[in-house]
Amino acid sequence: MMYKIIKKNQVFWLAVMLVFNIFSLHAQKQLDAKFKNIADKDNGMEYYVPKDYIGIKQECCYDPHTGFLQSELEHSIRNKKYAIVVAFALISTKPDNTPRGIRIKEVFGDQNKISKVVLANQADTTLSKVRYIDSLQLKKVNADRGAIYNIRINNKYMAVYGRCKKIELYKDDVGRAEILFFYNKGDDALVDEEINKTWGMLKFK
Repeated sequence: MMYKIIKKNQVFWLAVMLVFNIFSLHAQKQLDAKFKNIADKDNGMEYYVPKDYIGIKQECCYDPHTGFLQSELEHSIRNKKYAIVVAFALISTKPDNTPRGIRIKEVFGDQNKISKVVLANQADTTLSKVRYIDSLQLKKVNADRGAIYNIRINNKYMAVYGRCKKIELYKDDVGRAEILFFYNKGDDALVDEEINKTWGMLKFK
């Protein structure tokens, strides 16, 4: 009798887990599809979900440290194997006259140019030097210019990730894309590998 009760409980919880996983997978696919549509329709970009990543709810208004106004994050994906989360921000050349948009213009200046002042304020050069992306890599994402660097972080992303390597991609007359790889101490080499593996997941048309 006890065996049958245990068996029924196992079947019940297995069914619950199966239903939860189905709903979770559906929600993740919806998040990815929504961002793909935003990238395509509003920002002239193509996006695909790289292997071993799933869509998650992002922390949209994230500020890494005092005095640094990070662009609003549109979407995040999490690596299934490693403690890495990738977040995306898309900045169009269309004028944004919201209070946040006006403030971003004041801080960042021309959205179509790499600002050395902003880089000096944001970059954590104790972790890595600012690297300007070479023409071969830019061609793969149809960008005109770009940079990769670690940003200074006082506030952990999602209260978990204490380091971030940021990729900035610029396309004339289209806008800017930011891809932020959040991770923790000890995974710097791993993140560099993931950047190489996922290069092109977000690119200009």
